[in-house]
Parts: sequence; structure tokens; C-alpha cells
Amino acid sequence: MTIEKLGDMQIAYMRRTGGYGEGNRQLMEQFKRYLREHALLQEDTTILGIALDDPAQIPEDRQRYDVGMILTGREAPCGLPVRTVAGGRWAVFEVPHTEEGVSDFWRDLPQRAARLPVDGTRPILERYAHPKVSAHICEFCVPLRESKLRGI
Repeated sequence: MTIEKLGDMQIAYMRRTGGYGEGNRQLMEQFKRYLREHALLQEDTTILGIALDDPAQIPEDRQRYDVGMILTGREAPCGLPVRTVAGGRWAVFEVPHTEEGVSDFWRDLPQRAARLPVDGTRPILERYAHPKVSAHICEFCVPLRESKLRGI
């Protein structure tokens, strides 16, 4: 685990509403297909997956999931909506980019984050940067409260 400070990020994105799971994976595949068709999926492309709602608090039919490409300013207009993902400090965990690796991360998250000042008001980011994905690794960025970070 490492700690990273990220600035605000502009993303071009697609959103789905409904229970988390297989539908999120399908949206990710649809998004990557769209990027390929529009020549936007490059070696330096970073994709974020963002579950916006806590499934323990929000009914399944209202759970929102965004998949977005971080905009660097070099992309041609892509016809997708754009929004800002707030920056801040994040605990970044590298995870095997497999169904089992991702499931293990979510299962073990309470133990992994037990000593961290997690900011429960911001979503966890799934980060898929091409060099990491090529090595079969994805990253989970857990938001941290700014005021509690001294010594971390």
C-alpha cells in the first residue's frame, strides 16, 4: 500500500444504475469498446471505475456506477459527458486483476483499512492504468481524510 495525493480529475464517463456486479463489468467492456471505436484507448489511458453508492445504504435499483477515462487534454472530443472527480489523499492498493483478486480485496478491505483515516464521504476508485493492467494488476484507491494524515 502506498499513499498518493491526486489532484482533481476530469473524466469522460458512462453511468449505469442498478445492482453492482456483472452489470458493472458489462459497462466497463462497453466503455472500452467505445474508446477503441473512437481511437481514444491509448497506451497512457487510465480508466476509473467508481461505485457511487454504499450498497448497505442504497437500494439495488438506485446504485450508480461510473466508468470514466481520465482526460489529459490531448483527447479529441468524444461525445461523452464529462465530470470532475475530486482529488485528495488516497491509500492505493495493488491487486491482481482477476475476479478472485478483486473479490479478495473487497472481502479484506476492513482489515486492510483498519488503521487508516478512511473518508467515508468519497467513493473508492478502481484505477486501471495500461502499464499496470498489462502486468495483470489493478489498483484500488481508498480515500483518506486530509486532517488525520500526519504520520502516514
